[in-house]
Amino acid sequence: MRRSRFRAQTHALAELNITPLLDLVFVLLIIFMITTPLMEQQLPVDLPKASTTLTSTPPDPKSILTLTLAKDGSAILGSNKINLNQLTPLLAQRKARDPELVVSLRADSSLPYETIFRALESVRTAGARLDLANTPDTRK
Repeated sequence: MRRSRFRAQTHALAELNITPLLDLVFVLLIIFMITTPLMEQQLPVDLPKASTTLTSTPPDPKSILTLTLAKDGSAILGSNKINLNQLTPLLAQRKARDPELVVSLRADSSLPYETIFRALESVRTAGARLDLANTPDTRK
């Protein structure tokens, strides 16, 4: 009678455990979801200080469009980098879609008056309401 021998089978494991990889992907996804809104303000702007603020009827948040002007003259409308020469037609298009359009101007305090005036003129030409962003003055 012959004895049967059990040989240890030496075959490669054909499955990979991807659970740790999926955990890593979900953690990275959550990190990007949290940090993306924080990266929206791309231009550092030193806003001028104001001792008083005007109180009026607050506009609908969906109608507010932010225009940011930096020290170097670069401009961002909403989340798109633009040239100031393009501002009037872009605002006119947006005003046609939203008649209650309010442009919130965030301009650096050291920006030349001519650049700010060009932006104000574009807002006026498009027929939008204007909101000037500032920082409250804490010196009293």
